[in-house]
Amino acid sequence: MSQVPGLAGGNEQQMRKILSGGEYNRICQFINGFHGLAIDCEFELRNRFFRDVEPMALTCILQSELFNRARGHHWKQDQRGKKLLKVYEEQKNLYDNALLIRMACVEALNPVALCRMLLQEKYKARHRSHISQLLRHPHLIDDPRLAANVQQCIISDNQEGSITDLRRRIMGEEYELKLKNLAKDAGIHFYDEQDLRRMGYDKTPDIKMILPFLYRGSVINWIESKANFGDTKAHKFNIQQQLQSYCNRFGPGIIIYWFGYHEETPSLPDNNIGITVLADFPAKKDLVFMHLAQEEFPAETLATKEDSSTGSQLLGEPFVAECPTKELKKLS
Repeated sequence: MSQVPGLAGGNEQQMRKILSGGEYNRICQFINGFHGLAIDCEFELRNRFFRDVEPMALTCILQSELFNRARGHHWKQDQRGKKLLKVYEEQKNLYDNALLIRMACVEALNPVALCRMLLQEKYKARHRSHISQLLRHPHLIDDPRLAANVQQCIISDNQEGSITDLRRRIMGEEYELKLKNLAKDAGIHFYDEQDLRRMGYDKTPDIKMILPFLYRGSVINWIESKANFGDTKAHKFNIQQQLQSYCNRFGPGIIIYWFGYHEETPSLPDNNIGITVLADFPAKKDLVFMHLAQEEFPAETLATKEDSSTGSQLLGEPFVAECPTKELKKLS
């Protein structure tokens, strides 16, 4: 598991989602030592150097590393805008196209981040919301050459921009739907986020069990879906921002990192509040349900009530829980 995959190895059946600490560090070192666009780095990661690792795991690790790098240099952005605009104005007539892409490579910046700094400097008198609008609709930029360059940056950036944001949102919704479909297939009855918000809850997991079930002996009350890779830092952040409140309000639950996780993530002490970490939906053989069934009573003991307003009869139907004594003790 800790071996570096060969250039010719790996196929879809062997894609690994749970990474050792050593391999995770090698991936991060490759990312931090790469010179060029993030989209090119992603191609190298997925198609040459780590071909037996889940491709979306590599994409998520790349995103996390570049985000942390950009956050560490955020204070420099305002100072760089003036320099970037000057370089663009001096060289815009030397290249027919791709000038901003070339500048992004030289400056080690995401293309959209570079465009944002340059536009903020060019349109200082405009509000930041106007800059965001120009990045969403580059054709509104009054300089046609600059507009074409910005459009090219948006298409070439896999970390920022309207296209990337849309792709991530669709992916998140796709895996939430996958979670619900798998839960229904497994026979789980649940409330989704919309149901819980109608009940007045603010922070809500993706699904909350109507009746808890057992997963390998642990009680499960909710499941959270993450179309992401669960490295230890990201997981601790998710606990702080979401999962701790779920445990406090609903009890123990599961978080699924669909693209895998760092091997140390499930064993973090932070999970002791009742968090189980998985890389896929739990197998049916590991689930134990508490079933509700109608208990048989003699006909004369069933109570009937006359509804005076409608004249209809309402039949009382008592229900009891059918669950082995051993499992009831675990649920209690």
